[in-house]
Order: sequence, then C-alpha cells, then structure tokens
Amino acid sequence: MSLARTTNPMASSIVRIIGDSGGALTRDVASEIDNLIAWVRSSPRNIKRDFSVVNSAGVGPDVLHTFTLPANSLETNGDYLTVWYGGTFAANVRNKAVQAQFDGQNYEAAGVTDIQGAVGWAMAVRIARLSSTSVRVSDTLFENAMGITTAAVAGSFGTGSNMFSRSTDLAGVANLNSNTVVMRVRSVVAAGAAAGDVVQNMSIIELTQQ
Repeated sequence: MSLARTTNPMASSIVRIIGDSGGALTRDVASEIDNLIAWVRSSPRNIKRDFSVVNSAGVGPDVLHTFTLPANSLETNGDYLTVWYGGTFAANVRNKAVQAQFDGQNYEAAGVTDIQGAVGWAMAVRIARLSSTSVRVSDTLFENAMGITTAAVAGSFGTGSNMFSRSTDLAGVANLNSNTVVMRVRSVVAAGAAAGDVVQNMSIIELTQQ
C-alpha cells in the first residue's frame, strides 16, 4: 500500500474556529497512526547488514556468515525474506562450493566444482512462510565468470560459469511464531584446502510482512 493521509486536515481548523483549543481529533490521530503502521509493515525493511570478511578455514563445511532470525518475524503466511549473499573465490586449482541453510536445512547444497579464477560468487534468495513450521525457498547461485569472444565462443578465455536455480519447500522448521531460526552460509572445499579458498563479504537481509 502507499502512504497517504487518511484524515481531513480541515477537522482541526473547524474546531479552532468555534473556540475550542483542541487540535486533531483523537479518532483522526489513531487513524493516521494505523495507516502509518500498515504502510511500514507492508514495506521491505532491512534487518541485517554484514560486510565482514570471513574466510573458509579448510575442507569444511565451514560456517561463513550467520544470522539469527527473531521469533515471529515471519508471523503470517506469505511474509517473506529477501536475501543477498556475496563473496569471492581464491585463484587455485581446488574445487569449491558455497552452500546455504535455513534452520539447519540445506536449500542450496551444490557440490564442489572446479573454480580456478579469482572471481566472485553471489546468491539471491527469497524465503516465504507457508505455515508456522514450513517455508518455500527460491534461490539462484552464481559462481565464477564467463568469457565470450567476438566469435561468440563461450569459455574461450579459459573461464567458466556455474549457475544454480532452485525452488525448495522446507518442512519441519522450528515454529516461526515462537522460535528464533539460524540462517547460515557455508563453504566446502576439496582435499588439500587452505584458509581463504572461499570468502564471504556481504549479507543483506530484508523482511516484508503483511
């Protein structure tokens, strides 16, 4: 909904003309506040910003960024989270992956792939409440980079790209009305892993309620 004035601004003027020092009528003030609350609730609002740089430590899974969603944040069926995660990969021959969880359940669990360039990864996610104990997660994970020559030959620059898109229903999550829920991003690296093979440096989470 849009934010709009819900009362008649002439109401207080008429009261003053007849000699009452009043102001806006109580019912008008209450109506304005209710309208403001409804507008705020239906607008996305940021509940998490994390720009800390967190490195993987080994083979993993290693936890990178975490966020504890307060109880009753997704309080009504249809409330949802908009999430953006981002980071980088080290330039080496080790296979790597980025994974994500909601309440301990994987919604993005791609296996390790051969990522050799010093490039980035990004994950865009929507998490919508279906019931007090279930959510639907739609996510897209982009890894690495793609080079296209003037001859329209993909990968001819020695680069490659992975893109995963999924829509997953998670049942049996902790009751969203009364429990906090932990959201995690994790790294996984093949044998021989070293610190910093996978890095996360951004988490932005917004909540939209009804």
